[in-house]
Amino acid sequence: MKVSFRVASAHDREFLYDLHGRTMRAVIERTWGWDEVWQREEFERRLREYLVSIIEWDGLDAGAIVLESRPDSIYIHEFQVLPEYQDRGVGAAVLRRVIDQAASRGLAVTLSVLRANPRAQQLYERVGFTVTDVEEPFLHMRYA
Repeated sequence: MKVSFRVASAHDREFLYDLHGRTMRAVIERTWGWDEVWQREEFERRLREYLVSIIEWDGLDAGAIVLESRPDSIYIHEFQVLPEYQDRGVGAAVLRRVIDQAASRGLAVTLSVLRANPRAQQLYERVGFTVTDVEEPFLHMRYA
């Protein structure tokens, strides 16, 4: 199976918001509650401010990753894989690609994960991320 990225376009907007809801709604509801207006506004802000890429697995849209280049790291703002592609190696493959790209530039990879999302935390730890700080409701993690 081959993983690739393509920069998201306006055509991907519906897919991206649906993906966010399918993968994050339950975690967000447990943490803060789901505010549809705030979710839409924040979604649009991320599209404007960061590099949003569609994750393709064997040519099919399987998820998305939202990245920010910082002076000392690549920060993963969001990383979502459709449920039907989870537990198939997609997440680990994507993370390794981001790690390799960052390493080629001499950068670390950083992210924050909600404590209410232990499956994501376990994936990050399996790939080699470590917790660097706890700021409820987030765990801040780094791969250096």
